[in-house]
Amino acid sequence: MPPSAPAAPDALATVDRLLRDAVTAGASDIHLDPSADGVEVRMRRDGLLQHTEQLSAEAGRAAIARLMVMGGLLTYRLDVPQEGRMQAVVQQGGGASRLIEARVAVMPTTHGLRAVVRLPAELTQPRDLEALQLPPRVLDGLRRFADADAGLLLVTGPAGSGKTTTLYALLEWIAQRHAGLSIISLEDPVERDLPGVTQIEVRPFGELTYERALKSVLRQDPQVLMLGEIRDRATASIAVQAALSGHRLVSTMHAGSPGGAIARLLEMGLEPYQITSALFGVVAQRLLRRRSGDGYEGRIPAAAIATIDAELRRCILQRDDEATLQRALQSSDAYQDLRASARTLVEQGVTDEEEMTRVMGADA
Repeated sequence: MPPSAPAAPDALATVDRLLRDAVTAGASDIHLDPSADGVEVRMRRDGLLQHTEQLSAEAGRAAIARLMVMGGLLTYRLDVPQEGRMQAVVQQGGGASRLIEARVAVMPTTHGLRAVVRLPAELTQPRDLEALQLPPRVLDGLRRFADADAGLLLVTGPAGSGKTTTLYALLEWIAQRHAGLSIISLEDPVERDLPGVTQIEVRPFGELTYERALKSVLRQDPQVLMLGEIRDRATASIAVQAALSGHRLVSTMHAGSPGGAIARLLEMGLEPYQITSALFGVVAQRLLRRRSGDGYEGRIPAAAIATIDAELRRCILQRDDEATLQRALQSSDAYQDLRASARTLVEQGVTDEEEMTRVMGADA
């Protein structure tokens, strides 16, 4: 293997500055996008990418090469995607410094390598269940699940809607308040360290898939399990069986609504009676930016929780479609949907109509 060429001093200074600026700004990601005019630097803050500066092509290539060295990637392979982890000491105000661990991924493009740095979640995400600022109904539902002895809880929403943050806070809540439990998580990838939780990093397209890891973990005497995501029928079937056999299991699923998540389980071929018996509830959430003066600062969740009642059970047993399942939820006095949750935030002045429409879409 050819040795990696040392990065130029300017590249070291550029990367150090980008990391420092990102941490100071509370960014979750740094993007270095090559183009014919150089390399554009953007940072994701409060869910949106914002342009910060333009590097020359030479300076951009040098910075990306430096990131590859830090992440243990092969700097002589410019033709394949690569991913790795890196550690860096970031200078903070008052002369203090902080060691962070970040993920770096590179991808070849027509103008050279593109790089994305994912900063550690604890820099921007709340850890405590109370700090999530979820609606009272949702928070109460999560607490009830934490005290339950079995069942499956799903958290749904698009990428970047805070699903993993909610599950992490829930696991920490359970670990802190129920000492002596065996808590295991299967994740792709592990985003931050959870005290009291055994964390396992799976490779969905490698040998250690969710399905294979879950089968093995169930023989490790777990009481609470977290699956990073339910993506296929095999994993869904094992998860439901685990919930039916006395385990508490939490996972995420890409679905637009609680009714959509239940419809997906039916489409995966799970028996309706298994779903009604195993499913504790479904949380759907989105993140909206907070109003702050003339702009936005930070984000807050709009969220809804659905639990199984008589009408929803009847619809599931009939294998009804997503629209019918969602109508059954809407008919329940105990259910407040996502748009109603977002509307409450607008009425409270926490966010505004423009932001609600951006995240939730136009009202039908």
